[in-house]
Amino acid sequence: MSLVGGFTEVKDFANSIVIDDLARFAVDEYNKKQNTLLEFRKVLNAKEQIVSGTLYYITLDAANGGIIKTYEAKVWVKKWENLKELQEFKPVDAATSVIGGITEVKDFANSLEIEDLARFAVDEHNKKQNTLLEFGKVLNAKEQIVAGKLCYITLEATDGGVKKTYEAKVWVKPWENFKELQEFKPVDAATPVIGGITEVKDFANSLVIDDLARFAVDEYSKKQNTLLEFERVLDAKQQIVAGTMYYFILEATVGGVKNTYVAKVLLKPDNSKELKEFKHLY
Repeated sequence: MSLVGGFTEVKDFANSIVIDDLARFAVDEYNKKQNTLLEFRKVLNAKEQIVSGTLYYITLDAANGGIIKTYEAKVWVKKWENLKELQEFKPVDAATSVIGGITEVKDFANSLEIEDLARFAVDEHNKKQNTLLEFGKVLNAKEQIVAGKLCYITLEATDGGVKKTYEAKVWVKPWENFKELQEFKPVDAATPVIGGITEVKDFANSLVIDDLARFAVDEYSKKQNTLLEFERVLDAKQQIVAGTMYYFILEATVGGVKNTYVAKVLLKPDNSKELKEFKHLY
């Protein structure tokens, strides 16, 4: 069963008539609204979230003037009202917040794939910046399912005989034999310091932030036996601890009245979530 507020994978989405229908609906609706002529090709990934009905998060390929591009669609379905509504439709690129949470890569130290991507990242950085970094080893690796996969790799490399630590972000689409270095930077410049609270960039478009905020509202509703309905996130910050602590200011409706709340959610290393605090602000 899909839990309220949580994303779950749609099993066998490639053979699902329902998912195919929703993906085609999303493309058609987008064409009507934007006066475009996208042609649906195939579904690449699908997740669902139980809300008041079901929210489907679908990653799909569509052709635009003969050029195939990847898009993300968010479709709200209420079967008992025969409702389908396109909530969001946008292209997938380096700046797009993508479907799926970031998860640890198990046994990354022995993964030939991760080592290959880490070496690729160092080589690409050297080409772009005309440097001579020498790859050392992988220190950590995470991945995020998108139209393909985003790999977040912490690695060591030697710069002029000095060992340094870097973070690399590599986008992989195996079916296209595609690899692209999205980001490469020293850890000191990239990593929030443990104990320090930092802003979450582009939180309004982040599905991860949206998921955590909905989780906070749902958990509070269960504990207090209330019927809060999540509306939107107004602000989001994060703090690196044993996992990540998220601090939200959000809007939720109770009995038709919109109120503002603050919430604190701990996302643990095993990807489990715990509501630490939730209180009325005004």
